[in-house]
Amino acid sequence: MLLQGSPDWQRYLFYAAMFFLLWEIWRGWQLGLVRGLLRLAALFFAWVGGSAAAGTTGTVTAFFSKVPPLFAPVVAGLTVGLGIYLGISLLGGLLFKKTQHHSGMIRWGFGIGGALCGIFYGLILLSAGITLIRGLGTLGEVRLVQAGKEGRTPATEQKATFLIKLKNSMELGVNGQRLKGADPLPTAFYDNIVKVSMVTGDPQALGRFVQYPGVSKLLSNPHMAAMLQDQAVLRAAENRNVLVLIGNKQVQAVANDPQVIALLKDFPLGEALDFALGQQGTPRVTPGQPTTSPRSPRTKPQVKNSSSKPYATPVSISN
Repeated sequence: MLLQGSPDWQRYLFYAAMFFLLWEIWRGWQLGLVRGLLRLAALFFAWVGGSAAAGTTGTVTAFFSKVPPLFAPVVAGLTVGLGIYLGISLLGGLLFKKTQHHSGMIRWGFGIGGALCGIFYGLILLSAGITLIRGLGTLGEVRLVQAGKEGRTPATEQKATFLIKLKNSMELGVNGQRLKGADPLPTAFYDNIVKVSMVTGDPQALGRFVQYPGVSKLLSNPHMAAMLQDQAVLRAAENRNVLVLIGNKQVQAVANDPQVIALLKDFPLGEALDFALGQQGTPRVTPGQPTTSPRSPRTKPQVKNSSSKPYATPVSISN
């Protein structure tokens, strides 16, 4: 049986989400209208301030270094965003009263307004929770792909199978489709992550990926060519050492190359990965690319664990 979601798990997730939303409504009632608005403002300004801090940090470090570190903008953005949120929340707690400190119609107005703010606040956090669950499930799928390459069965990856089942349970049925729509990240983003792990572990698929139109432009980039020839990058990729990859100067140079970013912006990654995995016969030819399609292998490659989703893994799991 394929690793499928459970309707019971989905029901429990909905119970947890409803309990959390009700808690946020009650919490909003207690805090009142002004504090509720400040909580929403804190989220907004934390996001804006964190994004601005990350962009500024990248610009400043790029001025002093040809290869700016990738971690610096992320750390700066998270630090500034968290600081702004805590600062606004603390200021609101010191300056404004809660609902219980008022009486009469003002009390009801503060309470109802705070409850409405609590609904919006809870929905925002629930949307972030959807992204988190889908992201963790995708990491679990990548883990199972790697386990298959190493000859291990899904039964040895209980944490990965749990995360996958949690993700698939949330995405079941009509309600699952609606939850996908509430996720700010598209489904293709998660699918492509798993497909990349499949392609990189299959020499034949990787060869077909290189033949896809547009890939040659990326490979001809000096920074990209230097990265692919760096033995440290190859060893880190083989050992799946993400921290070493992120800290490698060649990888950072590729990530900060405007030419590479421009090529990747319009590159049909999903179609290229499908072509590499043998799920798409003819690649899309974009303007300015050769009209001849790359040579296909004589026999259609066999993709491990193929199904409607390329990363579906045969495994039996009870509800």
